[in-house]
Amino acid sequence: MVGGYNITIEEITLPDESKYDSFSIIESEKDISDCLVSPDIAVCDKCKSKVLDNKNRRYLHPFTNCTQCGPRLTILRRIPYDRINTSMSSFQMCPSCTNEYFDHTSRRYDAQPNCCNHCGLRLYIIGTDLYGEDAIIVIRKAIMSGEIVGIKGIGGFHLCCDAKNPNAVSLLRKIKQRPSKPFAIMMKNEKVVEKECFINSEQHKLLNGWQKPIILLKKRHNTSLCDDIAPRNSTIGVMLPYTPLHLLLFDYPDNINMTDSLIMTSCNSHGAPICHNDNEAIQEIDKYCTLILSNDREIVIRADDSVCDWFDEKPYMIRRSRGFAPLPITIPHKSHPQILAIGGELKSTFCIAKNGLLYPSPYVGDMTDFRTISAFRDSVMHMIKLLETNPEIVICDLHPNYNSVMVANEIARDLRIPVAQVQTYSEIQ
Repeated sequence: MVGGYNITIEEITLPDESKYDSFSIIESEKDISDCLVSPDIAVCDKCKSKVLDNKNRRYLHPFTNCTQCGPRLTILRRIPYDRINTSMSSFQMCPSCTNEYFDHTSRRYDAQPNCCNHCGLRLYIIGTDLYGEDAIIVIRKAIMSGEIVGIKGIGGFHLCCDAKNPNAVSLLRKIKQRPSKPFAIMMKNEKVVEKECFINSEQHKLLNGWQKPIILLKKRHNTSLCDDIAPRNSTIGVMLPYTPLHLLLFDYPDNINMTDSLIMTSCNSHGAPICHNDNEAIQEIDKYCTLILSNDREIVIRADDSVCDWFDEKPYMIRRSRGFAPLPITIPHKSHPQILAIGGELKSTFCIAKNGLLYPSPYVGDMTDFRTISAFRDSVMHMIKLLETNPEIVICDLHPNYNSVMVANEIARDLRIPVAQVQTYSEIQ
């Protein structure tokens, strides 16, 4: 049993290899079937080591990835998952990356986001002529000077500052209009987490797994973090670096005495969805940031950080997004119609049911802001196309004044399908 699926392994006889004189990767054939779209995968240990190895050709490359890690959902425009169908399609691989891509013995064989320092993406600070190394160094200096900066990640932008600088944290609270709601912290490594928080072995596994979600952990009494990160709260949300760029924010050969803990909170103005392109970042948070670090790879669909609590010695999902969505959940009955279910008004998501599988979307946000409503509608239509579904009915809340209900009716009208309204509730067992 793997991921809820029964896997059968059978021995087969390969055809006579003598009749073949070459090997090549060809574009995938189009097949309409249940498709399992991979979520974004945190940087693996092998890629991490390459990024920090000054003898490797990917030394300090902020977009290093392989077949075991890197962006997936957030760069995918359509299936099948081929480079031409992703936001990497406009970046031509250099000869070395091309050789890796076609070499079946390579860890980067058929890795669609494959690139290196000599091809592909560029880092830059919006509105300046600072690129690559210069951009990273300037951002690191700004953070350690107590400034608030924007950082483009896999699924959107973060607002970032030094988690040990009380003035910076206080300023960030004013910017985010969050007088007391806790901020999430990205810590350099597990040693820092152990120094600042209580953490057990199972939490260790999840924290450092391939999803790398935010996990709520109990603070130690002697923590060096600012009290204002989580006022009057015994726990803090902690995550580890999940992209090569995050690794480089902490560790770069520039002689800057860098902090080991960074606040990484969603980059948006109050009520808006997470910013996912430069225009949104400029419109929403440019006035709050001294600098915004971006790159030229398009984020096709937003994906906030996932958040987990710990209950009864098991992880308890609070926000299912990056690293998890849209992995499906199996249900026993496959005869139901294809369904699009729209979430409630607050902390809204949606779910698509098809052939006994439920595909939960990444977290979108509160439907009280027109920007979130627009982002929500776009995400729904993208996932319908991506999963090649044909919803036969839309299900939404019963409340007559919810914006989520308005969106459900609009989508149903566009798809020419009925709407069913139900009373939703939350049950704690």
